[in-house]
Amino acid sequence: MDGGDVRSQTRRLMSGRHWAYAFAALIFVAVIVLAVSCGGVDGNKSANGPNSGASGTCDLDYVTKQINDHEGIADWAYPGDPFDAKKAAGKTIFSIQENSTNPFTNTIVAVMKEVADKIGVKVIDYPNQGQRTQWIQGIQQAISQQADVIVLSGGTIGPIYFQEQAAAAERAGIPIVTVVDRDLTQDAEPGTAARVGQPYAEAARLDADWIIKQTSCRANVLVITSNELIAGDINSSAAREEFDRYCGNGCTTRFVNVPLSQWATKIGTTTQTEVSSNPDLNYVFPLYDAMSQFVVPAIQLGGGITRVKVASFNGTPGILRMIQTGDTVEMIVGENEAHLGYAAMDQAMRLMTGAEPIGDGDYGIPLRVFDDSNVDETGVPPEYGVGYGDQWRDGFLKAWGLG
Repeated sequence: MDGGDVRSQTRRLMSGRHWAYAFAALIFVAVIVLAVSCGGVDGNKSANGPNSGASGTCDLDYVTKQINDHEGIADWAYPGDPFDAKKAAGKTIFSIQENSTNPFTNTIVAVMKEVADKIGVKVIDYPNQGQRTQWIQGIQQAISQQADVIVLSGGTIGPIYFQEQAAAAERAGIPIVTVVDRDLTQDAEPGTAARVGQPYAEAARLDADWIIKQTSCRANVLVITSNELIAGDINSSAAREEFDRYCGNGCTTRFVNVPLSQWATKIGTTTQTEVSSNPDLNYVFPLYDAMSQFVVPAIQLGGGITRVKVASFNGTPGILRMIQTGDTVEMIVGENEAHLGYAAMDQAMRLMTGAEPIGDGDYGIPLRVFDDSNVDETGVPPEYGVGYGDQWRDGFLKAWGLG
C-alpha cells in the first residue's frame, strides 16, 4: 500500500475536526524533536550567541573554595634538575614577540634581558607589528646572525606559521622555544625544541568561578574571546563549561569572538551595545586583561558603570591599577609575567648548555586572584613580578648556581 492510500484511509476514519487536532499534535512533536536535535533544550548555542539554561546546578561552595584557594601566595618548587647557567655566557638569544607593542610580551622580554645580564648572555629582540611576514624575516635574521636559540613570545606566534623557516633554523642548529603559545594540557607545536606552557583553561575557570560567586549564581555575562590564538578556544570552552557546571539555570552568557587585529575597533562597540541593550548584564569577562582598556570606557558609554563589573586574566600592571583606582575592574586572575621571563630563559639556557629542557614546559606558574583586598601587594602603582612572593625567583637562581 502506498503513502497516498494510507492518508486517504486515515482521513476517512477521522472527522475534519479530529484531523486538525492530530495534525497540530504532529507539528508539536516535530518542533520538540527539532529543538532537541539542535541543542535548544539544553541551552547550548553558537560561539557568538547566548548560552542560558545550563545543565548543571548552582554550587557556591565549590566556586568559593576555588577563589579562596587562589587568593594567597602559592608555594613553588623548581621543576627540574639544577644546572650551571654560567656555561651559557657569551651566547645569543634571538627574541621575536607576537607584536612589539604588546605590554604582556614586552614584560617577558624585559625580564629575559635582566636574567641575561646576570649570566652574560645577549638578547636581541626583533621589532615587529605582528605580521607573519615580519616573523619570517625575524627567523631569517636569527639564522643569518647565527643565534644560539630563538625565543617566540605570545599566544599567536609559533612555528606552525613559518614551518619552512623553522626547519631551516633546525638545520642550522638553532632550537626554537615558544612561550605561552599553547595550554599546558596541549602538546607542543611541531618544530619546537622546548616551551613554556600557559594555564589558559585554569585561568578562565577561575574567572568564571568569581563571577558565579559574586552573583550568587545569577550571572548575566558578556564573554569576549580571541579564538585565533594557537591554543584555539580552549579557554573559551573552559569558561563555558564552568558556567554550565557550577552556575546552573540562573546564569546567562553570551560569547563574542574578537580577533586580536580588531580589539581596538570592535571590543568597545560590542561592549557598549550589549551594556545598553541588556539591562540585566552584570559582568563583562574579557579573556585577556589588555582588552579592558577598551571595555571599561564602553561600559561607561553604555550607561552601565554602576551595575556592570569586569573580571579578567593576566595581571598586567596597568590593568591591576584599574582595580586600585576604580570600581569597574573588580578582579584579575594574575600570573607572574616575570616568572614567565625566568622560565623562558631557563629553557633557552638549558638548550645552550646541553642540559635537558623541562619536557612538558610546565613551570607551575601560580595563578593568584587579585581584588580590592590584596591588589596593593602588587605595588602602588603595581609593578611586574610583585605580589607573588620571592620563592620563585630564589628557586630559579639557586637552580642556576647563582643563589
